[in-house]
Amino acid sequence: MSTANVREFVVEQIANEDSLTMEDLGLLLFGHSAFQYLNAGCELGVFEILSNSPGLTKRELEEHLKLQPQPTRCLLFGLTALKLIVKLGNSYRNSATIERFFADGKWKEFKDTVRFEARIVYLGQADFVDSLRQNTNVGLRHIPGKSKNLYERFGESSELQNVFYEYMSSWSRLANPLLLEHVDFSRMRNVVDVGGGDATNAIAIAEAYPGLKITLLDIPPNCELARRRIAARSLSDRISVVEGDMFVNEFPTGYDCFMFIHQLVIWPLEVNISLLRRAYEALEPGGSVLIFNSISSDEEDSPVMAALDSVYFVSIPAEGGMIYAWKEHEYCLREAGFSDIRRIECDFWTPHGIILATK
Repeated sequence: MSTANVREFVVEQIANEDSLTMEDLGLLLFGHSAFQYLNAGCELGVFEILSNSPGLTKRELEEHLKLQPQPTRCLLFGLTALKLIVKLGNSYRNSATIERFFADGKWKEFKDTVRFEARIVYLGQADFVDSLRQNTNVGLRHIPGKSKNLYERFGESSELQNVFYEYMSSWSRLANPLLLEHVDFSRMRNVVDVGGGDATNAIAIAEAYPGLKITLLDIPPNCELARRRIAARSLSDRISVVEGDMFVNEFPTGYDCFMFIHQLVIWPLEVNISLLRRAYEALEPGGSVLIFNSISSDEEDSPVMAALDSVYFVSIPAEGGMIYAWKEHEYCLREAGFSDIRRIECDFWTPHGIILATK
């Protein structure tokens, strides 16, 4: 058998063992362009227009979008090829998946996520290779400021801070029903939301459990935003806000649970161990820690969204983060002193998971 034939035989054998198609490869090669179509559809209002008026023609969409014929043609071509919208004869409608966001009242949450990816994530992820080589978040250079992490830099850019927290609030509203479905807070009296941001999570939990009191711990710029949102929901008597650095200040005592929500994907594992150990030391026996964020499989081969999201955490917010596997969170908890650890897998389109550990 010739070398060429051997090579062809090997390729055929490999093809029988995996699932990557040439179409998949093409989408990866031009994935940056695919996102630009999605972002343009959101920014220009294509999906809202078609949700309100399905079945519009290209000419009618051109008038609604206030675009010239050639740009309209290109935009609709891309959105249709990517299956975001569907062409039926000469008319267009949203795909069923896109329309589901409108039907469920979740379109703002999805659109805020796209806006965050476009305004904050996109440029920084171009530095992914350098971030891997240097083992640091090189992509942070695209965000104005001098601090070493994204969250402290928001104090120097109110516009980007608004984009980020609109996204985080929306992302949390999409995921929080999972937390409320799987965790019974009725057995707790008071909990701490470590790095609680704009209080979206604290508000959702407090509204679901009227007997629960929550303390939100975060850096000063975030605390001001949290106080405004808490007051707007008339929850200031049940959600208190404490300014502090979770890496420096001692964790408060006398609480039933410390919650780390969308927090332990940002930092290296050794930092996560330190944070969890501080929580362990502050808890009385019987107290617990709750971890809620995206989690990858123990084999580190899925889900795809967790892998893609890791590019952001490697490139931009801080040095050393990624979407960690279940077993890595459990390792950190054991290193911090916890032994009673329970994982709760969530069946959802985002790769969220919950881990509870009791002292």
